[in-house]
Amino acid sequence: MPVEAGEWTKPPFSGLRSGGYIWSRGALDIKSLGIAELMAMIEMKRRSVPLKRDIIYLGVADEELGGLHGCKELLDTRPELFQNVGFVLNESGYNETIVDKVTFWGIEVQQKIPLFLRLEVKGDAGHSASPPEDGGATLQMVRTLEAIASMPRPYRVTPAIAQYFAAVGKVRQDARGEVLRELGQSKIDPKKIEEVLPAGYRSLVQDTVAITEIHAGVCPNCLPRTATANIDIRLLDDERPEPTIARVRSLLPKSAKLDVMLAGEPTPASPSDTELFRVVAKAMQRAEPGSAVAPVVSAGTSDSRYFRARGIVAYGIAPFKVNYYDADTVHGTDERIRATFFPAGVRLTRQIVHDFCAR
Repeated sequence: MPVEAGEWTKPPFSGLRSGGYIWSRGALDIKSLGIAELMAMIEMKRRSVPLKRDIIYLGVADEELGGLHGCKELLDTRPELFQNVGFVLNESGYNETIVDKVTFWGIEVQQKIPLFLRLEVKGDAGHSASPPEDGGATLQMVRTLEAIASMPRPYRVTPAIAQYFAAVGKVRQDARGEVLRELGQSKIDPKKIEEVLPAGYRSLVQDTVAITEIHAGVCPNCLPRTATANIDIRLLDDERPEPTIARVRSLLPKSAKLDVMLAGEPTPASPSDTELFRVVAKAMQRAEPGSAVAPVVSAGTSDSRYFRARGIVAYGIAPFKVNYYDADTVHGTDERIRATFFPAGVRLTRQIVHDFCAR
């Protein structure tokens, strides 16, 4: 992921240890897990641990752009590499950490559907002292993006989300827990949702629209010929992308062109009644006595969907404790992980791999 280095208080690719943290782009998403998984393999090899199943370490690029030229391309072009693969451990898990204790571990079994769109609007170039009646490409783009962002996105609870919210609601004895328990029973009160739940939870009961890039113009008094924008839409886990693409197209001016950069497809959720799920849950609860574990749905997406589409069970785990104020740095400025939490997460990952794979 690129960064605006000038906005960081520490060098963004340094892995600097300072103030009790390790600072780096990817410290949380997701170099930390990649390192932990690699160390789990190295440790098994160093100790010559007898195995009851093979362990494959797969490191691929392009996940942040949809995995089309990373995981998906590898699965499509080299399917023989994945024969008899039964399970995948990946990112997108979740935990709730209060100070230095985990109260809830979420093992990701399902995720929302990604839809990445690129919009291009053309207009008349010229001097901005005499703008055309339609305002030119930039103003048309602004109006179009406003219309797309204002599309109706009602709250809805899918079966996977209901199971997740029912589980996490049990461990919260506060207003948030009450709303989550109600949503776990598919009881929707929009006012309560908006007053009580933070954005992360709300994003799991509605489609989301984010304008991530806008480009237009080269000088203050010049009307540009072209304006472009990228739009990141995340659909609920059981939705197909075609109806939303059609709605977006209906809002475009005649001068606009729409490119679909990525359109995910719904995939079956990974089951939670497997040996690996039980091993992961047991290791997590052993690491944090008294904590709860349950299957969850991720608002983001990962390469796990490509494995699930092929019938391979894939779980997202988050073995590192993360306080909410540090979690907010993912994809943002000053991404960091607590130095004391990092080795503990590596140990937990090693334990999971050992318990599942050692003979």
